[in-house]
Amino acid sequence: MTAKTKKARRKTTRARPGKIDRLRASVEDEFLFRAEPDEPGAITRWNRPRKQRICLRVDIEVVDWFKSQGPGYQTRINRILRRAVTAGKKTKSGR
Repeated sequence: MTAKTKKARRKTTRARPGKIDRLRASVEDEFLFRAEPDEPGAITRWNRPRKQRICLRVDIEVVDWFKSQGPGYQTRINRILRRAVTAGKKTKSGR
C-alpha cells in the first residue's frame, strides 16, 4: 500500500492584481458616478440604496431584449422600475 498524498492547503483568498487596478480606476475615473447624469437628484455611487435579492418571473422576450443591449441589464431594469415608482409617487401626490 502507498501512503495517501496530502492535499495542498488553499491559499487565503486575496484580491487578484487586476481587480485592484480596476477598482482604483473606477474610483479615479468615476468618482462621482451617477445613475443618470442628466437626472436631477441622482444618487451617487457611494450613497446608493441597499438592494434585495428577489426571484422575479419575466417574459423570455423581455429578458432577451435587455441582455441584447449589453452588460448591465439588471441595472437597466432597476432604473426603469425606479422611474416608474417615482412617476407613480408624483401622480399620487398630485391628485
